[in-house]
Amino acid sequence: MTVHWTQALATFALQHLWHSALLFTLVTLVVTRNRLGAEARSWLLCAAFAMAAISPLLVLLPSATPEYLAPAATATAAPSAPTTTITAASSDASVAPTVGRPTEPRHRAATTAAPLLLNAAALLWLLGTVYALLQLMRGIGQAALLHRTSRRASHLNALLGRDLPYTTTVALSDTASGPMVVGLFSPRILIPTHLANTLAPTALRDLLLHEAAHIRRNDLWVAAAQRALLAVYWWNPFLHLLGKRLDLAREIACDTRAAAQGGSGCNYADSLLTGINGLLATKRGNAPLAVAMSGSRSGLSQRIDNLLRLDTAHTAWTTRLLWSALCVFALAAHISVTVAATPRLGTVPVRIMDDEPERDVSPQAARLIDAAAEGDITQVQQLINAGVSVDTNIRGDGTALISAARNGRLDTVNALLALGAQPDLQAIGDGNPLIAAARRGHLPVVERLVAAGADVNRIVPFDETPLINAARSGDVNTVAFLIDHGADVNLGVVADAGQWRSPLNQARNPHVRDYLVQRGAITTRR
Repeated sequence: MTVHWTQALATFALQHLWHSALLFTLVTLVVTRNRLGAEARSWLLCAAFAMAAISPLLVLLPSATPEYLAPAATATAAPSAPTTTITAASSDASVAPTVGRPTEPRHRAATTAAPLLLNAAALLWLLGTVYALLQLMRGIGQAALLHRTSRRASHLNALLGRDLPYTTTVALSDTASGPMVVGLFSPRILIPTHLANTLAPTALRDLLLHEAAHIRRNDLWVAAAQRALLAVYWWNPFLHLLGKRLDLAREIACDTRAAAQGGSGCNYADSLLTGINGLLATKRGNAPLAVAMSGSRSGLSQRIDNLLRLDTAHTAWTTRLLWSALCVFALAAHISVTVAATPRLGTVPVRIMDDEPERDVSPQAARLIDAAAEGDITQVQQLINAGVSVDTNIRGDGTALISAARNGRLDTVNALLALGAQPDLQAIGDGNPLIAAARRGHLPVVERLVAAGADVNRIVPFDETPLINAARSGDVNTVAFLIDHGADVNLGVVADAGQWRSPLNQARNPHVRDYLVQRGAITTRR
């Protein structure tokens, strides 16, 4: 099984989970400290939230090293020592499986169950995301309805005067649950009608300043993106916790701006509490796509505490600068850790480097390849004696030895080896002689090439290894012979499109899979 989309999704989800957990820890330890200014704290939390959502995309970046071009880098384990050989006369069932008899059913069940679980998890993720996005769309509709049914109030616009953001209006709403901002493209500050009729102008202006601060900070756009990301990652508790901290930091930052414009933190705290008390009798749920003043009891308590400290506690600007620098350093350290620790599913553009000799494309060379494929030993010997290189290589056909091995011509293979053909010479796109023979399940040719010194763990770009090709062919005896002669059952390569290929995930024959598992093959990459 290559890197299927469900495996890629599972990798992405695991990376997202630990990235967000690490960021939440950093936020708890550093970013939310009171030594930071409210404005800096809110934007650092916004950056942390964005990093938690985006950093798992690192899995889609190309690998730093094209693993399939460097055999030493792609090997996943040392070659297995030869242990057993499949023979028809073997009576010990624990030594090797008989061809056609299934073995290790528990391993096979586990191998089959894993993709089913991944598919089920992917379907659950998709269904949860669809539901969350539908809820978000419902919120957009509610916000649009509030915007459409509100009534402009010129006397409330006058309360803000020059502090009213450009292209923004204040409007009265009979259905809004509290002061809020709606409208991404034409923002409007909504004030519940009953609140506008009961609050003193000073308190009403303080609340309007808070909502105007949201508009100046573009909080409605940030909140919309935040809710969309939470809909996609609905299952991640750490991202939800980061979102809650970001919501609170956003409100505190706007409180601080409004208090500075109003002149006193205590006075603004009084206005905030008065407004909250006025909403208690007619409390309704907030529209999901709106920035509103109401929140949890603990969040309100923290906001009030922050406002009361504004008039008494003063942190030196140097302290705030140092803490801001520490937060930036912590986030940068997180980026370094995640970039280094996140696995990659992509591959870099390939620059092929092989040990092919210069190609001879003369008619004699083509005849040599054809003669080897047909098993015409006499013509092979005549052409080589006439000066055609025994290792001549034609793209698409390979060498004479590859052609003979591909077609199972054992006598021709023997003749070519006697004439000096290299048993490990590769041809990009055509593999090498051992890979060509293993791909077709020509066991006698495989045995002869191994006896001639062919490397059973040789990796050829785009053609993987002899054992991977033997497993793909479905011939158990060829697989067993290669393993008995040192082929590593867990040697895999990163192939085209970043796909991970190993003998086990390329085996289509259940008997080959059973045998590989018995010999130590595992489903996971290592």
